[in-house]
Amino acid sequence: MNKFFGFLEKRLLPPLNKVANTKVVRGIMNASLAAVPFTIVASIFLILNNLPTIFPFAATFFQNTLLRFSAFYSIGNTMALGTIAIYYSLAIGYYYIEEYRKAGEEKLNAFTGSILSLFAFLMTIPSIIWKNGAAVGVSTKVVENSGSVNGLALANGWITRFGGVGIFISIIMGILAVQVYRFCVNRNLTIKMPEGVPAGVSRSFASLIPLVLVAFLVIIIVSVLGFLGTDIHALLSAPFGFVKYLTGSWLGMVIILLLIHLLWIVGVHGTAIIKNSFINPILLVALTENINGSHNIFAGDFINMWVFLGGAGGTLGLALLMNFAAKSKQLKILGHTAIIPAIFNINEPIIFGAPIVYNPYLIIPFLVNPIVSASLAYFAIKIGIVGVVNTAIAWVLPVGVGAWLGTGGNIPAVILAFINLALSIVIYYPFFRMYDQKLLAEEKD
Repeated sequence: MNKFFGFLEKRLLPPLNKVANTKVVRGIMNASLAAVPFTIVASIFLILNNLPTIFPFAATFFQNTLLRFSAFYSIGNTMALGTIAIYYSLAIGYYYIEEYRKAGEEKLNAFTGSILSLFAFLMTIPSIIWKNGAAVGVSTKVVENSGSVNGLALANGWITRFGGVGIFISIIMGILAVQVYRFCVNRNLTIKMPEGVPAGVSRSFASLIPLVLVAFLVIIIVSVLGFLGTDIHALLSAPFGFVKYLTGSWLGMVIILLLIHLLWIVGVHGTAIIKNSFINPILLVALTENINGSHNIFAGDFINMWVFLGGAGGTLGLALLMNFAAKSKQLKILGHTAIIPAIFNINEPIIFGAPIVYNPYLIIPFLVNPIVSASLAYFAIKIGIVGVVNTAIAWVLPVGVGAWLGTGGNIPAVILAFINLALSIVIYYPFFRMYDQKLLAEEKD
């Protein structure tokens, strides 16, 4: 066991920690967290439209009352989730610059980075190609009629690029814009105004040269791709689709969960490093596709609905065992303290109080339980027993509630959540029992 912990500390933790602490990854992670409220707000309005499904006995009532106003309140969903890439673009520019400011580059302005990022992203939205000796803009009308122009997959027009499918591009263009801005500032390639000029005016002129350079750089990229009959969205759709496929496969999901929990057992916040930094943008794209009728299994808050019941490791079952089956005073007291946070998926008291970190008695179920829970949920959705995730939820929702709301009122999803909770109790019990007896014997000595 000491060799196992040593391997994690020397081989797994350093490279992952190094990557997770890079400025670009931290910027993406913070941008991802900043976008979460928009997905939740969008889902609130989406839930209203799903009320007839959630409460079928009152479907006629909702059809004749609330849903008559659907066109009005659905604007909240459309403009929150349908333009999520815009929020990502602003957030990545802001938080990426903030990382450099913390590192000492205080001349940089986060708001300037934010608007430059948005500008760069917006320049990629129109699709322009070279046709019959001239640059031609691919109009939304043409795309809607034909479904594809010169290999450009824009079936619903440019507007779809502001949604989840544009997140990946917004991140790339945000990184590009920030680096151009840094280059200009660090080499004094900015217009400096005399003293006494208001700060807002000075900032606006200071961003002029970076703005011009960003514009020319994106135009060059767009032009080269246009001559090839494509654009950056179409070009990157294939590799991003491949990455999404890997993360959405059963094996990819298992590897993600193993990495998260291997980091946790050595005391590192695996959820923040793996899920929040790398996986959340992909899960969000899959969620937006599901809202539009797709069948992505590993999407949205899949993990929080069926795996992280009580937090990472699915430790709500362990908290219940501590409360109702523990003999040792240590686990009894910890169980009473941890049960309320665990109901709302907060389990730091258990992870560091039991502890699970570096604990050979509890790390096995801590690693196995999420794999079992996730696999059961994955195949239940795959064969059609449980509905797909089609609504964003708050991660603190208690077991069953999140699954119910996240699937638009799918009852089998709720049943699955409680089955996974019961399985977690079964998986944790023999290891909990051994650990409890050990602590009890120590207390008697």
